[in-house]
Amino acid sequence: MTQPAQQGDQLWRRYLELDDRGLVADVCNGVRLLTEYGVDDPGGTIALAIAGAEAAEGLAATLEDDWALYTPQQVAVTASALFAQIAAAGAALEKLDQHLDLLAEREEITVPDYDGVGEAERLVTAQSALGAAGQEVLGVTEVRDWTGVVDVLAATPYFGVLPASAHEAIIALAGLLGDSAKFFPCYLQDEAGPAELEQDGCGCRIELTDREGTVWDFHRDDSIWYLMPLADITSSGKPLHGLELSMTEACPHPHHLALLVEQALQAAA
Repeated sequence: MTQPAQQGDQLWRRYLELDDRGLVADVCNGVRLLTEYGVDDPGGTIALAIAGAEAAEGLAATLEDDWALYTPQQVAVTASALFAQIAAAGAALEKLDQHLDLLAEREEITVPDYDGVGEAERLVTAQSALGAAGQEVLGVTEVRDWTGVVDVLAATPYFGVLPASAHEAIIALAGLLGDSAKFFPCYLQDEAGPAELEQDGCGCRIELTDREGTVWDFHRDDSIWYLMPLADITSSGKPLHGLELSMTEACPHPHHLALLVEQALQAAA
């Protein structure tokens, strides 16, 4: 049986080792409960297959967003992981072919037979399709076909400027918002360590005024971006409450962050 290519230096594996936010671990923990200790029953096997399908479908939907990835290096990591998924799926399809043979050997299903009729003929056709699909998928993901692609993407120069910390992100956002925002620096940033500036927030804040004249306080705290109204109700009497941006990234692209802030204010109006 064909085996998926095993590469010790796969880009997605290296990213996994450097994932200091732990977000990958948070997302994968459920899967790892099964994979790290082995799967002993069909329920676990099917659960892994469904988790993979949901992840792949979710990724395809996420990539519809123009801001899903910022740099060619991020595209490279994502492509590397996708090629690994495809290769593993090819190997799994071939193994499904083998499991049908095992069921036939135990006389628990009709024995597949090219020369048979009815159920035996239909089953051998389905089984052959599984094996052929697995081999075809694995052929697409041979190392010589995709390693070079990932390497080129990873080496592509990126000419944008991304913030190196949450502190830089909020300064960049204030610059983009211009006169519509008032930036208030916090002296505590001088006492914060690099990790605090990068993740938790530096104490700086921005005051923003929406189209109804409501003033909002934008800041980062406990690794969350917040928009807090400085009033209880709008001028039209609508109650106000604090908002958390869906993004948790500490160092987002400033234009992406500005878009999310704008969308949040529009939704709150």
